[in-house]
Amino acid sequence: MSRLRHGMRQTVLVGASVLREASAGVLDAVAELAAPRSRSGSLERELDLARQQGRWLSDDERAELAASEHRRAQRRRTLLLLAAVSLLIPLFWPLLPVWLGLLWWPITTRRLLMGVVGAVAALMALLVVLVLWLLLR
Repeated sequence: MSRLRHGMRQTVLVGASVLREASAGVLDAVAELAAPRSRSGSLERELDLARQQGRWLSDDERAELAASEHRRAQRRRTLLLLAAVSLLIPLFWPLLPVWLGLLWWPITTRRLLMGVVGAVAALMALLVVLVLWLLLR
């Protein structure tokens, strides 16, 4: 085998190795992005890890896990139903982003709603104080 041929072969092998590592990194990044970011996702990973390490769930833990899964599925169905009703009735169209937000990003949407409610409450309190001040003046 000539030196040139040997050098080309080594270059191709090194390039293939680099390409394989890069594709593995891309696949890991895609899997990480596709994985759920919620607390339940981490709990499911912990549960799978516990099962792999040989720790078995007690009956109470199994019942609690099943009950939480049932509650989450029921909440999801309710939010989907509310979103469908809001989509069908034009009067409820402003509520559609709320239902979809609670469905897709529950924690962030709750925090935003609490901020909006707090701002509205502060504004109402300010308006009441202003009206009382104008009436008593």
